[in-house]
Amino acid sequence: MRVMAATIAVLCIFVPHETSAQTSTSAPPPPDAERERRQHLSVQVAAGPTWQGGATVMSAALGYAPASWLELLVNVERIHAPLQSTRYPSGYSMSRGGTMTFASGELRVAPLPGARVSPFVMAGVGWGVSRPNVNAEFPESVRNDLRVVYLGGGARVPLRLGFSLLGDARAMVALEGYDSVVGVWAVRGGIAWRF
Repeated sequence: MRVMAATIAVLCIFVPHETSAQTSTSAPPPPDAERERRQHLSVQVAAGPTWQGGATVMSAALGYAPASWLELLVNVERIHAPLQSTRYPSGYSMSRGGTMTFASGELRVAPLPGARVSPFVMAGVGWGVSRPNVNAEFPESVRNDLRVVYLGGGARVPLRLGFSLLGDARAMVALEGYDSVVGVWAVRGGIAWRF
């Protein structure tokens, strides 16, 4: 009798705790659960300003979510900074501005995926080109290779039919050519559709 009790105790400890009821027909999953399970792909568009410099940010992304808390994205992004000049009593300073266009890979982790408002953190790296503005002060056309690294965070607010609003803030470091480093703080708002 003690051997049987010990055997049952060992089986209860080491056998997975999975049980299922048996019925003659299998019940379909609830409609919301089925739709949630299928929503692995996403399309996202976003735009916004930078915190300084008057630049604008526009982006589009395709994403894949292998788990509800993890999303992998491929972004195409454009950041345009205008020419800036500041006059002083003894002179002036100018910032040429320009356009950075790049594609990046991004990883997003949402620690609370089931919440109504779902915060997330993100990190990404990308490559592209930088073209400084051409004007009377800077007449020569320049094209630089561009490499970017960024970190940030944001939140997603689900709507209906797979749509959601999203907003994020990112700190980005961009290396233009081999001699120029640019820091960008970008804020974006946009919409996403998961299907």
